[in-house]
Amino acid sequence: MGFKVRGYTRNVPQEKVRDYSLFAIATEGTEREPDYFRLFDGIDRIKVDIIEPELLDEENEQEKRRASSPSKVLEKVKAYIAENQLSAEDGDSLWCVIDVDRWPQEQIKELHAFCSQKDNWHLVISNPSIEIWLLYHKRADLTDFDIQTAKDAKQVLDKIEKGGYYYIKYLPLMLDAIENAHNADSNRDDYMPELLHTKVHQLGRSLYERMGKVRFEKFIASLPDIEKEILKKKKR
Repeated sequence: MGFKVRGYTRNVPQEKVRDYSLFAIATEGTEREPDYFRLFDGIDRIKVDIIEPELLDEENEQEKRRASSPSKVLEKVKAYIAENQLSAEDGDSLWCVIDVDRWPQEQIKELHAFCSQKDNWHLVISNPSIEIWLLYHKRADLTDFDIQTAKDAKQVLDKIEKGGYYYIKYLPLMLDAIENAHNADSNRDDYMPELLHTKVHQLGRSLYERMGKVRFEKFIASLPDIEKEILKKKKR
């Protein structure tokens, strides 16, 4: 089982190679998290590497699930760090984005211990799943929803979003999600969020602060053109 890095594609002149900060984002998911965060790559002053599971088509569901466990995320991150230098002085950071879901607490604690070694390494968890972060784009309070499991969260997201979730539509609402998730976070000093809470707002805020208001607004304004490019690629 390997891993792949998807992200920065621009040709950066050598003399400008450190005018950006690197966000290395390790995810357990292969769709929603990578699709959402990879679009920040290429924005002025930001380089994004998405580190995600590399799943083989012939793998069964149990093997695919095991490939995205916190222990596998840790394995991928260690391999990435061994090959890539993260400079805190240049604003580089590592972000491990995982779900509570049904993972053993021992695996989550091990990943947390690893990320705690450096100030620019971060673990951001959603409880029970990344859909909680996405729901905060649309709602300030999630307590009215009957969510106990990742399956519940996915069903609620599908229900409130006509036509299904589409990341292009959610990115313009990221500042709302940051505020909503932060305000709802009742356990801000602990790495482990309570049920219906998420720490992904920390990553969102870090990206926004690195971009700044003007660059972020330009990025949002460019999303229709980005969507057209994505659709063209899908038709090929």
